[in-house]
Order: sequence, then C-alpha cells, then structure tokens
Amino acid sequence: MFSRLLVFALKRELLSVETIMKKLISLYNNPDTLMMITLYPKKGELYSRGTSGVASYAKNIARHMKRKVVVLADVISSPEAYEEDNVLVVRCFRRGSPLLWLQILKTMRSFGLVRNIHIQFDFAMYGHIFPTTSVLLFLGCLSLFGKKASVTLHHVIMDVRKISGHIGLGKSLKDSIKGKIYNSYFHIFYAFLGIFSQRVVVLEEPLKEKLERRIDRDKIEFIPHGVDTKVKLLTKSEARKRLGIPQNDYVIMFFGYVNWFKGADIFVSYFKEIDAILKRKVHCIVGGGISPTMKDEPFYQTYYQKVLNEIETAENFKITGYIPQNKIGYYFSASDLLVLPYRYFMTASGVLSLLFSYQKPFIVSDNFSEIFESNDFRSVFGEVGLRKRDFVFELNKKSCITMSENVLKNGIKNKIVNMTKIVREKRSYKNTAKMYEKVLSTNLWATKSHS
Repeated sequence: MFSRLLVFALKRELLSVETIMKKLISLYNNPDTLMMITLYPKKGELYSRGTSGVASYAKNIARHMKRKVVVLADVISSPEAYEEDNVLVVRCFRRGSPLLWLQILKTMRSFGLVRNIHIQFDFAMYGHIFPTTSVLLFLGCLSLFGKKASVTLHHVIMDVRKISGHIGLGKSLKDSIKGKIYNSYFHIFYAFLGIFSQRVVVLEEPLKEKLERRIDRDKIEFIPHGVDTKVKLLTKSEARKRLGIPQNDYVIMFFGYVNWFKGADIFVSYFKEIDAILKRKVHCIVGGGISPTMKDEPFYQTYYQKVLNEIETAENFKITGYIPQNKIGYYFSASDLLVLPYRYFMTASGVLSLLFSYQKPFIVSDNFSEIFESNDFRSVFGEVGLRKRDFVFELNKKSCITMSENVLKNGIKNKIVNMTKIVREKRSYKNTAKMYEKVLSTNLWATKSHS
C-alpha cells in the first residue's frame, strides 16, 4: 500500500513539474522574447565561484531588460529550469561538450516562436577549440531556421603574439609557427562571425575599431560595459575592521582571476619589496584566485604556481583565492588603490566596472590605456579635469610605484573618484540594458530588412 502511494505521489509531482514547465514555456515562447545563450551564475547569486566573469555580466543585462528573456545556460549539477528576476533560466548544456550546440538547438525547439537569439561569447567560456569554433555552424543553422542571431564579443584578438603567455606560446620556431596559424584562425573566425550574425556587440569603442578590419562596420555595435550600481557601499573603516587590516596603513590591490594578460605576476614583482609608500606601511592584496576557464591547462598551472611562490616570499602580500559575493565589497571598500597592470588590451574589464561600482581610485598600464579612448570616457575626463597621464603608468616598476605615490597624494585621487561616480551612473546596467533593447529589437531588424 505504501509503495503504491509513493509511486502515485511521485507521478503527481512529475506531472506538476511538467505542467509548471509547460506554463513557463507558453509564457516566454513569443516573438518579443529575447533568448540569450551564456554561462550564468547560480540561482540567487551574481558572482558565482568557478565560472567566467561573463556569467555575472550576462545576468546583470538580462535582469535589467524590460522584455521577457529566456537564458539557455550551462548545467551546474543537472539540467533544470527556473524563473528568477523575470528571467526564465533553462540550464541545458554542458561546458566543453562536443554536443554543446546540439544540446542548445534541442532546447530551442520548445521556444519556436522566439526569433531573437543573442550569444555571449569569448574564446574560453564554452570549452576547447571544437565547441568554440562550432558556434559558427550554430549561427549558420539559426540563419537557415529564420532566426535573428547576434553576438557579444568579450574579447577581440588581432595579434596572438601579444598574449603569448596567456595561451602558452613560447619563443621557439614551433610556437612562432603556431602563433601565425592562430592569427589566421582568429581573422577567419571573425570574418565568418560577421557573415552569420545580424549584429556583433563590443564593450569598448576601440575594440570596434579593431574589429572593423574583419567585419562590416555597420554590423558592429558599441555598448559600454555595464556597472553594477546596486552594490552595498561600506566605509573604509568598517571594511578594515571586518578584514582585520590596520586603519592607518595603505592597502593596494590587484583584483580578478590570476591571469597572465592581466599581469598578476607583474603586480607581485613590482610591490613585493615595497614595505611603505609615502611613509605609510603597505598591505598588498591579490583579490582572486585560479582561473576556472584555464585551470586545466598545464602552462597555466605552471604560471599560477609561480605567482603563488612569489607571494609566499613576500611578507606584505596576501592572496585571497575566490572571494564570495558577500565579501567583495569588503576588499574594495578597504582599498586605497587598485592596480591594473594589464599586458594587452583585448577586452572590456569587469574589474574596471567594479572600480566604478565602488568608486575607487586606480592606475592602469599604458598597454591597457587604449580603453579610455571611448568618447564617453573622454567627456567625463574633461568634466572632472582629469587626463590619462594622471593615472597611466609605463609597464615597469619605477613608473608603477611613482604613479601609485602620485595618485595617493589626494589631488589626482579625488579627481579619479569623481570620474568613477559619473561613469558609474552613465554606464549603469539599467542604461546598458536599454542599449541592448534598442540594438537587439525585432523592429530594428525588420526596418533593416525592408530598407
């Protein structure tokens, strides 16, 4: 008797789940819905452990949109579907699977009326070369099915040699040949991406100029990287109490995954012997840990271990590892200065976005300073009386330390903070979501197709 009741209860539960799912599908399956394909944070989180920074970006965009959004996302433990922030999240594909795009196509069959498909994309987030390259076949299929596909490119790479350490290329003849092959691959990839996509979105204006070499400029849209304006701001005093950091010392931080192109090793090498700046003791923090998208690569493991070994020998250094979402604000609020010693500009910076969220002073390498050529940055610089040379350092130790001292003297620091406050509002996710609404609207495509 008990077993019959249990079977009946299970069948009833399954029917209930199936009924709910059908209702959700019918609610979201309409021509005005946007379907976004991306990695996505865990339910109830914005910055989840073990996923790409693209995930939090995608969630910020999706939850600020006025239209209905279906997110086809990566499976965390098992396939599931749920509604969150007026977004239907369907976890249906496994990162790195050779069948990834087929898994997505299968799920899309339940949303046959949805025409607008948008893909968040970078070259590491979906796995190795096969699932990454297969996005072109996927885009081709969408075109055949009458879908309107667009892509946000989180990286634009025109010369692989400038990110050699990031992808494990050395200086041997063999690696030189590999570099040329990779360059050809990227150029061809972008060309076909432009052919199969209705729109290609980049997150900084100079990246649009780079991409115009391979894609029709009329297809490329610049939408500034969004800024989270809903973060909880703490006083420096309160944040330092929670972290156990002395109130009168300087705190200088590198934030983000420990990556070669971001220059985590450079930050450690420049500051490991600096005990004091402007006669105040210095605490240096690497606010992050191992990259979840690169952790399985042998060359990356070697690089990461080297950084750890350097930190172990520096008395003034601490590496946090992954910082839970509820503690990110502690580290930003406690810091006096953020250092971005990037080796190459190929992407908008999620770290820079968080700097604007928490209104913190910062300095950046000249290799990365091209990002500030966007017109919206230039207009704000004029408004607050700031110049790029006030916070940009040459990629050497002397220049970096000197620039750190100059900014910490307050005159420049205050101007940078004023700049971050203005950019914070202009680039809020609420505003960037509106830009996406305009660029990805069905009406825009319909107008284009009839013109």
